[in-house]
Amino acid sequence: MDKTRQDGGKGSAAKAQTKSATATTSRKRLSISLSDDAASLLEFLAQTQGITQNEALRRAISTEAYLFEERRQGTKVLLQKSDQEIREVLFR
Repeated sequence: MDKTRQDGGKGSAAKAQTKSATATTSRKRLSISLSDDAASLLEFLAQTQGITQNEALRRAISTEAYLFEERRQGTKVLLQKSDQEIREVLFR
């Protein structure tokens, strides 16, 4: 499966969002409330990647924006397991 993307510029909004979510110099302070489950998942993501919870949340937002833009354009998201089985990821 070819993992390179050749879309003629499509998805640039998601790319811009992804870039700005992690590499911007100006910051906006937010206060959020998370369920216990969501907070545990955020802590897990941060600890397993050796990053702060803020950075884990930024990356999660960037990933969501990218996947949203791709799905909006009709792209299917597929995962290939080590046994070569391919599954489509269905989103809510």
